[in-house]
Amino acid sequence: MLGEKIKKLRKENKMTQTELSDKLNSQFGLKTDRVMISKWETGFQTPIVSTLTCLAKLFDVSLDYLNGNENAETQAKNNVEAAKVALFSGAGEVTEEMWQEVVEFAKFIEAREAKRNENK
Repeated sequence: MLGEKIKKLRKENKMTQTELSDKLNSQFGLKTDRVMISKWETGFQTPIVSTLTCLAKLFDVSLDYLNGNENAETQAKNNVEAAKVALFSGAGEVTEEMWQEVVEFAKFIEAREAKRNENK
């Protein structure tokens, strides 16, 4: 069920319903609130397609996954492999150590941007 997936993704990302609505509002210009998130998660209401697209981008999943047509583990593996090829231009084997450095750098950039946005 779509609502269960939204709730699972939100919790995996350590967000409250309010935090999720705030992110959707600030990053995508949506007008959501905690009550709307609750309605989605309980299946009382279904997000419109454009909102589903925003949720997919926010959680880095496909629309197929949200709609129950793709296994999350397969998708995550494919995303990581695609990122490795893109970042390292297919230049041989990417070790776990190399990949962890990329992940740590991405976290650094994300934290830096969050700090900049707080100061605006």
